Amino acid sequence: MDCGAVTCGNAGNAGNGVHVDAVDVAGLDDAGLDARLRLIGSSRNRLEGFLAEVVAEKTRRSSSFDAASSLKAELRQSRHQADRTMRYAEQLEKLGATRDALVDSRINTEHARILGTAAQSGPLDEAKMLAAAETQTPEQLRKTVRDHQNELAGDDGAKRFERQRKARTARFSERDDGMWQLFALFDPVAAARIRKALNKATDDDWRTDNRREHTADRHRRADALERLITRTISADGSEQLQGTTLLLMADYDLVDDKLGRPRLADGTPLPPNEFHRLACDADILCGLFKQASTEPIWMGSTSRHPNFALRAALEARDQGCIGCRKEPEWCVSHHIVEWQHGGPTQPDNLVLVCHDCHQKVHHRNWAVEKPPDTGRQYLRPPLATTPRPRPETLTPG
Repeated sequence: MDCGAVTCGNAGNAGNGVHVDAVDVAGLDDAGLDARLRLIGSSRNRLEGFLAEVVAEKTRRSSSFDAASSLKAELRQSRHQADRTMRYAEQLEKLGATRDALVDSRINTEHARILGTAAQSGPLDEAKMLAAAETQTPEQLRKTVRDHQNELAGDDGAKRFERQRKARTARFSERDDGMWQLFALFDPVAAARIRKALNKATDDDWRTDNRREHTADRHRRADALERLITRTISADGSEQLQGTTLLLMADYDLVDDKLGRPRLADGTPLPPNEFHRLACDADILCGLFKQASTEPIWMGSTSRHPNFALRAALEARDQGCIGCRKEPEWCVSHHIVEWQHGGPTQPDNLVLVCHDCHQKVHHRNWAVEKPPDTGRQYLRPPLATTPRPRPETLTPG
């Protein structure tokens, strides 16, 4: 079977490439399945090493922006996945022996990521840690590397702790199934505080819930985390929602005098009972939109900055940055015809863009386009470059 650059045939390595056969796994015995797993693991390790090498070369020839763009276009990676691939390639570029061990499958990709991350965060004897990686599990290697770096630092972990503080991060991303995932990194002290607060909130929920046997621990911890983030405890011990605004939408049927098609601002449908529950504590904001679209007709604003109603309408229409699809919370309202040049603060002259894409518009000659077939604005690069794909596939960094 011809697979292009990757040859499929008998199992094993084909020269310096990757050689994997397609077989009927249902006909393999347990030993055959184990051998198949070893082959696939070896091939994946080899391909990961090749990928890092190609990305590093692409970055040297042009720029990290171009390399990331190629990952999105050629491998169809998401922005976050491309960022991870870029970081991985940068790490292995500085650890040649580690990359060679990965290509030879003496270590796997997780070993390589542990060593690459460690090398970026502090001193590392690559040869010594690579020898450990060849005999240890990833869990064992993490502890070995941590102790090794603390020993090399010779400062009771002070520099390591400072690096950890600088590496703290948090991000919120949507999964393929419509669920949302929170990823965060904290230094050990902050993590201990958060872990203690989360464990207490989870335990409090367990003690006060009469349905304790029906709720899985992971569900209870998720509920506790949501309460810790979105609510505060008043003096009388009652919970109060923090001062955030959740935008809900529904269609109003003038004939039957009822609401229909309840949804979040990004179009995610809501069950009617959940919509009614949320609406009990909501302020009602009326807006007039074109039929079968989220294009606001008129929301009214005479200042440079859109008022609450107009901003809500823009979030409902654009659902985030029109360039990279970043969430509305990270976006500013951009005037297509600038305010100082007479551009009105009205829906047809405003779009949501994140700060990075705003810089592209003002300093890199990107422009707002509105194709007649979709009616959805998107960012077009300077005319001297290749036109961007349709808005649905936009993923600039």
